[in-house]
Amino acid sequence: MTGLRQELSHALTVTPALVQAAHLLALPDVELELHVRDVLAGNPALDDPGECPVCGTVAASGACGCVAVRAVPRPGGLVLDGDPAAESPGELADVVTAAAALLPSADRLLLDHVVADLDDRGYLDRPPECLAADLRVPVARIRRVVAAVRQVAPAGFCAVDLVDCLLLQLDALPDTPAVLRSVVRDHLPALARGRLPSVARALGVPVEEVTAAWDYLRTRLRPCVPLDRGTARPPRLRPDLVATVADGEVRVSLARQPQLRLHPDFVDLAGDPGRLTRLSDAERQVLTRSLAEAAAFLDRLAQRAQTLQRVGVEVAERQRAFLLSRRPAPAPMTRADVAAALGLHESTVSRAVQGKWVELPGGRIVPLGDLFGRARGVHECLRGLVAGERAPMSDADLAGELAERGHAVSRSAVRKYRQQLGIPARHLR
Repeated sequence: MTGLRQELSHALTVTPALVQAAHLLALPDVELELHVRDVLAGNPALDDPGECPVCGTVAASGACGCVAVRAVPRPGGLVLDGDPAAESPGELADVVTAAAALLPSADRLLLDHVVADLDDRGYLDRPPECLAADLRVPVARIRRVVAAVRQVAPAGFCAVDLVDCLLLQLDALPDTPAVLRSVVRDHLPALARGRLPSVARALGVPVEEVTAAWDYLRTRLRPCVPLDRGTARPPRLRPDLVATVADGEVRVSLARQPQLRLHPDFVDLAGDPGRLTRLSDAERQVLTRSLAEAAAFLDRLAQRAQTLQRVGVEVAERQRAFLLSRRPAPAPMTRADVAAALGLHESTVSRAVQGKWVELPGGRIVPLGDLFGRARGVHECLRGLVAGERAPMSDADLAGELAERGHAVSRSAVRKYRQQLGIPARHLR
């Protein structure tokens, strides 16, 4: 005999809200800021009061000093309103501020990475393609940032190499010798060795033209275009969490949290029945939907902050001895241990840890995952080399020393590890 029977059961249902919350938790600080800006642009019911579009500073007046600086691009450099020394921009900070004003908000976050990649000569440490690959962003975005820097900086700054630097200067100068571009692009080594006749034969021009081009290059162009970095601190990694020590106790806090709110105009309109009746059905639907989506997003942001804070506090408590410098390395610990202690799923802890950075009490910024006892032999070796150097070594020298100690890493990898450890560049040590 057949029949119907009712039973109660529990099942985990993956809802769109759960997926969105998980995605938000997995975003590190920089990507979170990009996502927040996208959401702000798409929902007028969200408001971010007082944030400067250039530097991101929040002030009570809704403005900051950098907004008053207006950049006027020209081939020779940068003109700032009210700057009596308009012919020489001088400091890198001015160029960075002006370049940021020319970029869309999403690309301004990449500006620090490009500036950090500049050496003392004003050259990029690696081509835009390599930098884009390391940052895992489209190369077009890096090129857009580089173009903005070049637009406001003196001609030749932010070049990839000597040839690129000279060609950028030629682009900005009128009435240059006709053969000079070809000489710079294809025959610079021969020209440097004084082989003017062979260069002339290769180009099919009289040697006098090559001689004139050589004289122009020596007297009008510069091999590099360095800028004064002033007293500004070099760009550094942006942590998601900050660990501090006070009275022998370790405290963990979020480095920053987006200060969003429901737009006051939308809230006032939704609470005024008289004004609501004057809206069409379509307008009321837009108002209701926008406010509901904005409120849900604010709830997800708060949930993300709470989860990340809880994970950070638990990790810091378990690694208290390491953070207080009472042991040389983090104690063994897994994400499952933290998840069990907090009553969370292990995947939630993994999302909270992945891609996040924490600033240690000494100021060093490391991946949050490093506090789970992951091996960091090359980091420790690099720190020891820098601590014991008699004279500051370049990244290339450090790479050679690491290779002799069994760590075969490139110069760019040394630079990345040095930044992760908070070790300044050679000229700042």
